[in-house]
Amino acid sequence: MKIQHYIMTALVLLTACLVSGCNDDDDNASKAKAVLASANSLTFDGLEATPQIITVYSDARWEAEAPEWITVSPATGEGITEVTVCVIDNLREGALDNPRKAELVFKGATLASRSAVVVSQRGDNYRDCTQYTPDKVYEVADETYMVFTDALVISKTSEGYILSDDNCSDYIYLKSKQQAQAGDKVTVKAQKMSDSQKMAYLEAEEMTVNSSNNTINRAEATDITADIDTYTSTKRDYVAVEGVLAGKTITVADAKYAITLADVPASVNLSDLEGHTIKAFGYFAGVAAPYVRIYLESVTDLGEAQVIYWSEDFEWLAPFAQASGAGRTVETDDLNATAPQIVKASANGTTALEYAESLGYEFLRVTTKTAGECIYIQENYLKFGKTSYQAGIVLPAIKTVPADASGVLLEFDWCPMRQGSGKIDPVDLIVIIKNGSDETTLTVPTHNWPNGHVLEWIKATVSLDGIKIDKDTRITIRQIDEQWPAATANRWFLDNIRIYSKL
Repeated sequence: MKIQHYIMTALVLLTACLVSGCNDDDDNASKAKAVLASANSLTFDGLEATPQIITVYSDARWEAEAPEWITVSPATGEGITEVTVCVIDNLREGALDNPRKAELVFKGATLASRSAVVVSQRGDNYRDCTQYTPDKVYEVADETYMVFTDALVISKTSEGYILSDDNCSDYIYLKSKQQAQAGDKVTVKAQKMSDSQKMAYLEAEEMTVNSSNNTINRAEATDITADIDTYTSTKRDYVAVEGVLAGKTITVADAKYAITLADVPASVNLSDLEGHTIKAFGYFAGVAAPYVRIYLESVTDLGEAQVIYWSEDFEWLAPFAQASGAGRTVETDDLNATAPQIVKASANGTTALEYAESLGYEFLRVTTKTAGECIYIQENYLKFGKTSYQAGIVLPAIKTVPADASGVLLEFDWCPMRQGSGKIDPVDLIVIIKNGSDETTLTVPTHNWPNGHVLEWIKATVSLDGIKIDKDTRITIRQIDEQWPAATANRWFLDNIRIYSKL
């Protein structure tokens, strides 16, 4: 009753405003000056759709206007009126027709006294659908439904497939859980979409294998090793790159950018190639500075390039991120991306915090206010801090650095947060190496970003040469003492930590 009272009050006020500025003729005198509907949109099934009831509020008489496939009862009313909306079956020539959409309008006396409800009815998305080939996908708008006949499966990924035509002129990524193999020709019903990197892909609804063991006449991969810092494309080009593998990252010598493997097929075992120089072959999947993303297809091992003593890419956060809907603030530059607290994100009967602690991590928290949680998860990395709360991380024991190791480096990716005003949080990090009572503090180069700078990963490299690192050493990454604590916003993200020596 309170909601109805507020709505009717609003209608009265709106009516007063309209009347004060208008001279109605006699025909409109009895019609409403203000009309509101309780819904902005309605969606119905294509066949045997259940009627839906909405409420129309008005200060006088209104009339309904709708296409012939929508019926409204009653078709006129005043005050507070419950209205039943029905649709007829969406058929053409005895079969389900295309989805359709129209406006149902409740009209009063003027254009200002109209309340529109968008009515949608489901149908056959693929009726009258255009036949496509993979090279044409990039030309059409997102959400377009399309059919492919005899598309050639080029490669299988962990979540789908790479498709092309017989000439392998262009490649398109298809998300599908249905089974096919490289060399299959398939018929696909799918919707064209774009991912967070604005790269086109297909979301499959149906896929049928027509034939198998077809020849794949693919051109040689384009080697982008020398051009990695400037390479980009609007299509999923077949590319190759040479560099050193760490986790799912390939570092290219003397380059500012690196390769991140966005999709690794089950057939490729990367763990055996850690620290090796490899040549990776795959399909371009966009740029998320300072990384070029590819969907990996295969690798060639070119031998060990460096000694990796310890690395962490936080991929173990995946089930926690998926269960809690965690976002990717840095990659999407989205300040509103979901960031669940590490103590609340849970999966398989444990929290992300409990799992991290079981791996040997410790977390530090300080505040100028009452103690509270200020560590969060993303997909798949960590976020630290909120206004007046700062946080840091203590790494697990590093057991594999030999006493005579030289050229030892600590490397990690980090990013400061940007505020809604555009101001970059003034975060300055340090690394603290503790051996018993002895502590060594190392500074991390600051970002030096201007306000409004887009969020992106910064690669920090700190030399550990001459510093004892053994199983009793504890390494901390946190903010400088002047910001520990601070009554300001000093938030930051952390990913891809490793300790290694260059060969």
